Amino acid sequence: MKILRVDMRNLSVKLEDLPVNWTAIGGRALTARILRKEVHPTIDPLSAEAKIILACGPLAGTRAPSCGRLSIGAKSPLTLGIKETNAGGPIAQKLDRLGIRAIVIENTPTSDQFYILKITNNGIEILPGQEWAGLKNYSLAEGLFQRFGTTSSIISIGIAGERQWKSATIALTDREGKSSRHAARGGLGAVMGAKGIKAIVIDDSDCDKPEIHDPKAFKQTINNWAELTKKDIALTYLQKFGTPGMISTMQYLNCMPTNNYQQSSLQNIEQLTGEEINRINRLRGGSMSACMPGCLVNCSITYRDKKRKFKTSNLQYQTIAMMGSNLGITDPDVIAEFDYLCDNLGIDSIELGSTLGVAAGLNLMKLGDPKSVLRLFEHIDYGTELGSLLANGVEGFCRRMEIDRVPSYKGQAIPANDPRAIKTAGVSYATSPMGADHTCDLSGHTHKISKDHLSDSLAGQIQSAIIDAFGFCLLAVPTDNSAVLEYLKNLVNARYNLNLTETGLVDLGIDLLRDELEFNKTSGFYTQHMDDPSFIREESIGRQKKVFDIESSKIKNFWSSLESKADNKHPETFSA
Repeated sequence: MKILRVDMRNLSVKLEDLPVNWTAIGGRALTARILRKEVHPTIDPLSAEAKIILACGPLAGTRAPSCGRLSIGAKSPLTLGIKETNAGGPIAQKLDRLGIRAIVIENTPTSDQFYILKITNNGIEILPGQEWAGLKNYSLAEGLFQRFGTTSSIISIGIAGERQWKSATIALTDREGKSSRHAARGGLGAVMGAKGIKAIVIDDSDCDKPEIHDPKAFKQTINNWAELTKKDIALTYLQKFGTPGMISTMQYLNCMPTNNYQQSSLQNIEQLTGEEINRINRLRGGSMSACMPGCLVNCSITYRDKKRKFKTSNLQYQTIAMMGSNLGITDPDVIAEFDYLCDNLGIDSIELGSTLGVAAGLNLMKLGDPKSVLRLFEHIDYGTELGSLLANGVEGFCRRMEIDRVPSYKGQAIPANDPRAIKTAGVSYATSPMGADHTCDLSGHTHKISKDHLSDSLAGQIQSAIIDAFGFCLLAVPTDNSAVLEYLKNLVNARYNLNLTETGLVDLGIDLLRDELEFNKTSGFYTQHMDDPSFIREESIGRQKKVFDIESSKIKNFWSSLESKADNKHPETFSA
């Protein structure tokens, strides 16, 4: 297995061997390890000294169910700390079959030009790409497929990444070649833009299947997992309705942000439930599908508008809440249009939805009015001063507009799990090395009623770290999440002839978090942001008048318990 290094200063590439002791390290664990080892935390995230790493998990190319997400890591221009964001699609699987565990992109071009990185079984090239500059993600992918063939998959930035906006995403094409899978959080599209990479074209044609040391044990593990998936109530529900299926629950728990995080319920919200979206979408020819080959959950919604035209293959709860209810909008067609615009421009819908909610309080748009939102999208598209301000993150927007009510932690917008209602999520937003991120804590996906928010957050963050290190999908975690450890352990051991234990996987997750926390100590992550939001402690939501009331001193000392956790490593870190 190799690490591909891409030097944009002299436009050269080289392959080096993956260290033997890194055989089972992939995804977020690998991006964190390389960043900690090679990047000084104090550098400017958009400078030549910065690096961006793309890494697949150690099981990606096998097409083991739900193990094919691609992690992308860098110092975030939004949080100023270490950041990993990941997305599905077939790309990580192709990288693994090409024998590449990670791509490390370093330095910046000597000329103000964009380039295309092409990776195939026949060689690796950095090609001139200025002709593609200025294109949005969907038209860019169409053009690149015409040039390089439809057996390719594409990683790209839209105009937001070119302009190095802090909410810029990195798009990955799905199985149908649509640029609707996004590594969205943290503004890493801006880092890719600063490196002069407009797109990466990956084609694994003529590659051999990955070697598996014990095919029988590998197959049996997958068969056991398939049986578990079929019987799991949560996963079968997800298969039917995707993540919008959780909207009724989120409304019941009062944790779906509404009208700029000011309310927890909205008239006509039933139009956004998974059941209703599924009903109208199927009448239009829409469908549920898998974002990556081999997935057994098939929770991606390919959504079509009233004219049966494709809008997105990734209509998710987070976008529905942040670009819908948080803006006072309950029409799924309108939200799907906003999602399409975000994907095409290459902008994080969570970050933008949060910023637009604040903009409504300044009368720059009107809550519940889609036309006023579209006018702001036009500003972003044209790159006006207002558009640029909106696209550079909610904290920067609030700072510029002198707004004290800032819905972010460490520079990153609060996602669609309100911390007043799910207090474990609030602890995780306040303590995660990632800032406010809906993927930093597995417990945020289980919606378990917690009795110990601090302990559950710690366990949830370790769990998520392990899952991200293997390129596994958080949405594919079953009700009994302890089963994931055994599944991943058995697959890795069968593929590589290793003797990893479940305790060893917990060690890996803890080490990953330590790498990230150590990087952040001097990065500016803790010192260069506005204070954590006070309104969640002061403004209540729901009939129960919920506020976030976890003591600040406990949050400040949160990570001191990581040492004791490391001294008492055990598989029960995953619990039902």
